[in-house]
Amino acid sequence: MVFSRRIYRFFEILPGATTWTVLLLPFIFAWIWPAGVAYFIIVFDTYWLTKALLMGGHLVFGYMHMKRAMRIDWLARLHQTEDLDSLSDSLMRQYLLARGFEARKLKEEWEQVEKIKDFPEQQKKWQDIAHVVIYAIYKESYEVVEASVRSCLESNYPKDKILVVLALEERAGEPAQEVARKIREKFAGVFMDIIVSTHPDGIVGELKAKGANTYYAGKILQGYVDERGIKYDDVIVSCFDADTLASRQYFANVAYNYVLYPDRTFRSYQPIPLFSNNIWDVPAINRLVAFGSSYWQMIESTRPYRLVNFSSQAMSLKTLVDIDFWDRSVVSEDSKQFYRAYYQYNGNHKVVPIFTPVSMDAVLGKTYWGTLKAQYIQKRRWAWGIEHFPYVMEKFFSTRHQMTLYQRIIHPFRIFEGHISWATSSLLIALGGWLPILVNIDFRSSILAYHLPVLARDLLSITWLGIVVSTIISFQLLPPRPAKYGKTRVVEMILQWVLVPISGIIFGSIPAIEAETRLMLGKYLGFQVTHKERKTEIAPSAVDGTVVSKTA
Repeated sequence: MVFSRRIYRFFEILPGATTWTVLLLPFIFAWIWPAGVAYFIIVFDTYWLTKALLMGGHLVFGYMHMKRAMRIDWLARLHQTEDLDSLSDSLMRQYLLARGFEARKLKEEWEQVEKIKDFPEQQKKWQDIAHVVIYAIYKESYEVVEASVRSCLESNYPKDKILVVLALEERAGEPAQEVARKIREKFAGVFMDIIVSTHPDGIVGELKAKGANTYYAGKILQGYVDERGIKYDDVIVSCFDADTLASRQYFANVAYNYVLYPDRTFRSYQPIPLFSNNIWDVPAINRLVAFGSSYWQMIESTRPYRLVNFSSQAMSLKTLVDIDFWDRSVVSEDSKQFYRAYYQYNGNHKVVPIFTPVSMDAVLGKTYWGTLKAQYIQKRRWAWGIEHFPYVMEKFFSTRHQMTLYQRIIHPFRIFEGHISWATSSLLIALGGWLPILVNIDFRSSILAYHLPVLARDLLSITWLGIVVSTIISFQLLPPRPAKYGKTRVVEMILQWVLVPISGIIFGSIPAIEAETRLMLGKYLGFQVTHKERKTEIAPSAVDGTVVSKTA
């Protein structure tokens, strides 16, 4: 079933209309039934307190997963897949000596090895696996791209099994071509190869967006692979932004998961994105947004049944060919990639969390206000992921004979609920406790009105436990402090967390409301590249994947 334009527009309007209804109803009912609004706020704040505590637990587990993944020598593990009996025995010995969380993870890994031992024909030899990294480049500087490519060089994966694709935009002009020439010159003979693709400007039906660029690069890659007779399922393609630094163990970790799991065509591989390359340089409120984005991906990675592709991601080339690479008509091509594969395989597609991280730049403009504007634009672009809602609703009806009801309804529900919550929660939490009192004069003299702000404050104050946990984890994720910043910067890193409520409204609710309202009104959002400056030189460490900052 293909929606008519009228039905499609209905589902474009529905999220924005729902958000505005949720925001306006408390004001209306504050006049009519202020006590009802007060009780709703108490229940709502209790719900968010519970949710915040649960999310805090998931964040701690996500951090534990990541630290564990960074301790493991995944390349050595990968070598052990040549002898599954030996690998199984090694994992079992480690399991018997381990306790708690580590023991559980080792047992899961051992069970997977035992499964694939029974089906050796489904296992792949790691020596046959080639990694392709597509860097989507627009107007990024040579220094940014060079650091990203250098992170591949400093990984522990064999370099003759890494192919780098520099995906340029024709409209970026000669400066982008010069960056590509310098990269090819510096890294000549180091990798399996370095391919440069230049996406033509002005192709009819395409949005000027990352998806169109990577689609064109994917087609170039397919031709390259075909010419050399390489099997599509022997190629893992990672799609990165130009500022993405792969950690030392990233490629080996992805390959290990790839060779041991026979459903590899029906899987995506999602690392933890850390927006930390230039984190010491950005203003406090932008640091909160950067940490929050990383934290959310850590949380989601501990709930893989919910996980959807975000930013950096990897897929088999066979999967990419099956789904015709990337969508060229949307802004949020990363999450759309998951849904396209999910429906292509009739619900048999999942995202595998890869807890070995990759690091990217936080938003930083040339001026303070320029930084805030760029941050808002980035968050609005991410919130524009609501554009997928009509698409998944269309699939809800068209796949009724191929998929179960649960498979059909779960993603429309999560998109709808998640984006409505994104747009409304911070505002309801901030204003809810005072709303009936401010709007309804008669209600102010009631006992409930007296206790409502106090109760709301006490409930939400408990959520500061989560902020304390977030602060502690943030210091574990920080790259070394550049020499040009004194210890006062460290103090600022602690005090910045008092800005969480403000950040949640300015860079959470408001851009989400704008995105949904634009979709509701048919004022479609184009792709705007996020401005990112660097005040320090980024040098990926060859030891453990953390980034070392040097004063520029």
